[in-house]
Amino acid sequence: MTHAKDEPFVVLADARGPGKSTALRELRDAYEGRSPVALMDGEETRFERPPPGRPAESWSPVYEALSTIAEQLAAPVAGTGRVAFPRLACGLLAVAAGGWSDREAPRLREEAERALLLSGTGGPPGRPAGRWTGKVVARLVSSVSTSASGTGPVVEAIVEAALEAFTEGMSPSYRRLRRGAVWYRDYPCAAGSPKLGLVLLARHFRAGGDARAHAERHLVRALLADLGDAGAGGGRPVILIDNVQEAAGLRVMESVLRDRAAGIADRAVFYAGLRGRDHPALRHATRTSDWVPGRAPSSRALLVSLP
Repeated sequence: MTHAKDEPFVVLADARGPGKSTALRELRDAYEGRSPVALMDGEETRFERPPPGRPAESWSPVYEALSTIAEQLAAPVAGTGRVAFPRLACGLLAVAAGGWSDREAPRLREEAERALLLSGTGGPPGRPAGRWTGKVVARLVSSVSTSASGTGPVVEAIVEAALEAFTEGMSPSYRRLRRGAVWYRDYPCAAGSPKLGLVLLARHFRAGGDARAHAERHLVRALLADLGDAGAGGGRPVILIDNVQEAAGLRVMESVLRDRAAGIADRAVFYAGLRGRDHPALRHATRTSDWVPGRAPSSRALLVSLP
């Protein structure tokens, strides 16, 4: 495995103060409009707890972090259009379905639309869903209302209804989602079945603990795989994570470092801000400008101390 084209995961570290946050905001401003760029702060309240009515079993700080990052990366870049996230959209949809029942159609619609809009609709995230999105969501709502209550049957019904809807549609959005769903056929124990891969992803996420961490790593991998499809026309995507010591940022960083150490490449450039001089998750990080990654995942990080 060669490291000639590898980039370190750059972590700016110091005691509590404005320096790291200011540097990350300036980086965001410098890249904005020229490359896909996203800035999240692990200390924001949105990462502390699920939204009202959302069961904790189908939500986590990583889920919210990935949604937040992708929505920002989807902003238009001059000459390249918008980045689409069909793999991530399918994964987030399956995970969210683990918290749905036939009594929660309004919340189901809102959460499904947010995930599906990441697949690329020609309009920015946050705007009213397009006609094709409304059709898919209506199909999902119908599948929930006709299935038995309980997470297992609902997840399977949602995934099956989504796959059927993606197959029947002919627009570019449907085609992207079909390709995104197919990616999950390689999920562990999926035996080549996209449906089983997505159902297992939802089950592992809902189980919590190590199983959830496993599912979250696949969601991070989905985001980065989607970025890999975006091409280099608008420059390499830049992801900025302030207060990376908090759960939302920490788990994303650990997933990226682990995959990079395993030889799973990505195109993203990461900068993060860390409160303090070090962290157990960065025990093998390089602290000099002569960065050479080792075997440990955290050796893929470059820890830069700010004066």
